Order: sequence, then C-alpha cells, then structure tokens
Amino acid sequence: MEHKDDSSQYRSIILNKLLDRNKRETNAFQDLVHFHNRLTDNASMLKNENLRLTVQNENLRVDLLRGPSGSSDRAAQEKIQMLEQKVLAQQEELTELHKKRSENVQLLIDINAKQVERENEITSLKNKVTELVTTNTKLKAEIQLYQTNNKELQVLNQMLKDEHQALQLAFTHLEEKLRKSQDDNREMVERLMKYKSKDVEKLNEENENFIRIKNIRLQKELEEAAKDMRGISPDAYMKDIGPVVCTSAVPTKASFHFEAHEGEISCAKWSPVDRVLATGGADRKVKLWDISKGVPEKKGLLVGCNAGVMSIDFDSTGTLCLGASNDFASRVWTVQDQRMRRHV
Repeated sequence: MEHKDDSSQYRSIILNKLLDRNKRETNAFQDLVHFHNRLTDNASMLKNENLRLTVQNENLRVDLLRGPSGSSDRAAQEKIQMLEQKVLAQQEELTELHKKRSENVQLLIDINAKQVERENEITSLKNKVTELVTTNTKLKAEIQLYQTNNKELQVLNQMLKDEHQALQLAFTHLEEKLRKSQDDNREMVERLMKYKSKDVEKLNEENENFIRIKNIRLQKELEEAAKDMRGISPDAYMKDIGPVVCTSAVPTKASFHFEAHEGEISCAKWSPVDRVLATGGADRKVKLWDISKGVPEKKGLLVGCNAGVMSIDFDSTGTLCLGASNDFASRVWTVQDQRMRRHV
C-alpha cells in the first residue's frame, strides 16, 4: 500500500510539472500565434481589396475608352494613377506580410521541432522516473528485508549474550567448585603425608626395636657360645687344621655396564637356573637379559603393567616370572614364550 501511494504521488507530481511546462510554453508563444493569425487575416483582406481595385481600375479604363476626353480624362487618369499607387502600396504591404508570414512559419517550425525535442526529453525523463521509481521500490523492499534481518540478528545477539552470561555464571560456579576441590585435595594430601610420616616413624621405630632386640639376642648367643668354648682345651684341636678365619669382600669394579631401561631401574633378579637377569623400571616393562656370553644380550620383553615395576621374582624352576607394579597389581609371565598367565 505504501508503494502504491508513492507511485501515485510521483505520477501526480510529474503531471503537474508537465501542465506547468505546457502553460509556460504556450503563454510565451501565444502573442506570436495571435499576430500570425492577424497577419493572415490582413493578407486575405488586402488580397480582396487588391482584386476589387483591379476590377475597378479595369472598369475605369473601359469607361475612359468609351467616354469623352478632356478634363474628365485627366481626372480619370489621376484617379487611375492614384489607384495604381495604392495598388502598388498594397502589393508591397502584401509582400511584406508574405515575408513575415514565411518568417513566422519558419519560427513555428522551429518551435514545433523544439517542442518535439522537449517531448522526447520528457518521455526519456518519464522513463528514467519510472526506472527510478522501480529502483526505489526495490531498494525499499531490500531495506525492509535488511531491517527484518537486523531485528532477527539483534534478537539472536541478545540470546547469545544471555547464553554467554549463563555460561559465565556456570563457569564461575565450576571454578569455585574446582578451587574448593583443590583445597580439599591439598588438605587430604597434607593429611596423607602426615599419616605417611607417622607410618614411617612408626616403621623406623619398629626397625630400630627389631635391630636392638636382634643385637641383644646375638650378643647373648655369642656370650653363651663363648661360655661353651671355655671347657675345651687348645690341644683338642687338630694339629693340621689351623684357625677358621671368615672374611668378606666388597666388589670394587663392575663386570659390565649397560642401559637396561629408558627411565630409572626399580628392581633386578637373577634366574635360579640360567644366567638370566630380569630388570624392571619406571617404563612399565620387565626385560630379560642373557649374561652367559659375558655381554648382556636382550632375551625378552614382558609387558602389560600400567605403572612402574617395583619388584621381580622367579619360581624355583625359572619358567615363571612374577612382577609387582605401582598400579596395585601383580602379573605372572612365562619366560619361554613371554606371555602373561595371570593378573592379580
């Protein structure tokens, strides 16, 4: 409805402008047209008068030829000359009027040509106005569409802002919850460390008590053994057997050195039958090494642990290998095919 009102308004404006233009152009040339019409009427009137005078002149000539001579002839001749001068003046005036008429006709032709040009210009302007009205209508439709899209985007933006605010509140709540959990975890770790330190102190105390009791017991046994040796004479010993001397030695040089694991090594164990060494480390692997040739050679790899291996042992036959890891589990492998047999 709004587009129709705009198009009708444009049409009424164009129509009013065309009417004003026609009125202005007509008023400018109205005097010229009126003068041309008057000149045409005067030319017609003078032509009739010239015809009448020509007829009258002919009649007078006829009368002179028929009538008596004398003063009347002189008067008639004067009258004829006067009439001829009058006819000549009328002819000159008629020539001037014809000249003005031709000029007016040429001017009218030029005016008509200009009017045709103006009408063509008006037609082109009308076409341009129509195109502009169409373009304006399309632009208004696009503006309406853009306004609708803008409103939708504003609604969507507001919704996203609300969601972002809700997520920010949820994030703040979760962050506070995480901070509380970290504080609780830290407190629990501190308590665990306290408990572990107490356990270590208790274990150290038990070890000290055990060592002290063991030393006391060993001292008593030595005293009893010394008491038992007092009744034996030195002659009772065999002459060819000297005194028994017990010695202990600490290795001063390593037989060989090799990189067994990627990280630290937690445990090592010799096989009871073969010259096979089993090692376990923080890389969650148990490796078997053959030392029979004097050079460590990798014999097998036992995998399946989820944490670092802390302890290794073989059975009496050397066919099974037991490994205990930090994931609170123990696993048994066969040495021959290196497959896991049991997981506890």
